[in-house]
Amino acid sequence: MAGKSINWSPSNWPRLFYQFFTSFKVATAVFVLMTLVTLLGTLAQVDHGLYAAKVKYFHSFFFTEKIFGIPVLLPGGLLLMIILTINMVLGALVKVRKRWRGAGLLISHFGMIMLLVGGFVTWAFATDGYMALYPGMSSNRVESYRNWQLEVFPLDENGKAKQAWILPSDELQSIRVDEQRSYDADGLPFNVIVNGFTKNATPIPVTASAASDATGKEIDGFKLAPQDASKEAEQNLPGAYVAFDPDGEGENVEAILWAGSYRFDPKEDPMPFQFTVDGQKYGAMLAKKSWHVPFEVRLDEFIFERHPGVSTARNFESRVTRLEEEKETSLEIKMNEPMRYVGYTFFQESFGPPDGRPGEMFSQFAVANNPADQWPLWSLVVTGIGLGIHFCVMLVDFIIRSRRKTSASPQS
Repeated sequence: MAGKSINWSPSNWPRLFYQFFTSFKVATAVFVLMTLVTLLGTLAQVDHGLYAAKVKYFHSFFFTEKIFGIPVLLPGGLLLMIILTINMVLGALVKVRKRWRGAGLLISHFGMIMLLVGGFVTWAFATDGYMALYPGMSSNRVESYRNWQLEVFPLDENGKAKQAWILPSDELQSIRVDEQRSYDADGLPFNVIVNGFTKNATPIPVTASAASDATGKEIDGFKLAPQDASKEAEQNLPGAYVAFDPDGEGENVEAILWAGSYRFDPKEDPMPFQFTVDGQKYGAMLAKKSWHVPFEVRLDEFIFERHPGVSTARNFESRVTRLEEEKETSLEIKMNEPMRYVGYTFFQESFGPPDGRPGEMFSQFAVANNPADQWPLWSLVVTGIGLGIHFCVMLVDFIIRSRRKTSASPQS
């Protein structure tokens, strides 16, 4: 008997789409592929670090992986999550028959869908960064861990920066090592030319033996030598060859801008490259992308305790004051007790000085703004309620059937 043919006419596409995404076979295939992607992503963290593995395997629609030496195109975690979400919405909430006995499973499926949608909201809209403060300092500025941008700004007589022209991090970090791009810097009397961007590099003197491997241009006796990307993306120090081309007559000003010139001590300002065009001083630098929260945080006291006889931290916490217009709120931020306020979450992340250098200690907070911050918790609550209802329904049904069998059995 010949198999039933499939109608591929455009008018039948919605029906085929519905049948495909409500298929149990599709859900099974997605779970198998998710297991494979999770395994590959977990193993990749050993060599490439958490952030790089997360971007390649879990934040992608597709990725290429060598299996037994053969490049294989595989679906990424983002694509699999979208397919699974559609499958659960259509299959569990639309296609399934609505009966009171199935209410618990319906509710639990809604909780799982909420968890998947929360993951997508986090991927699309969440931001994260850090804020480092010494006791007595206050700030509302949050810096990115790994995203760098190019800033060019006029300097006043005291060497202070005025409003900056910014080349956004997404644009800057998309420039290849061998690529040149020119930008019209609005409000500045010159164009900014980026002659290649390296995600991790270090400037070295041309007299050094390693300079022979650096293919970039020599500027002021230095070249920019590319380095292997660090396993921890936060430790990468990018660099770029940048030229400033005056609109009128005059020679280009060329520079090597390196993120290592950025001062990581929160008490000090970053150190820009300085140059003069038409008698006006300017500064240029690679700076971390930053943004502001709608309130200030002042560090009143940083408490640090070590385990006896060792340097390992036993406890570190911060006593802070949240500053708003005509309002001050005192509170504590501990390792497992973050501050949550108007959509922002401040976690006690670490402390400094970095690299064990001597000096006054500062406190560093991880700052997250995630619209779906509490969705995982509420999705588990909803799923638990649904499973609890389903358990109770099955238990009552079992008791009723058991009593019927008992009453129907012949008396001895």
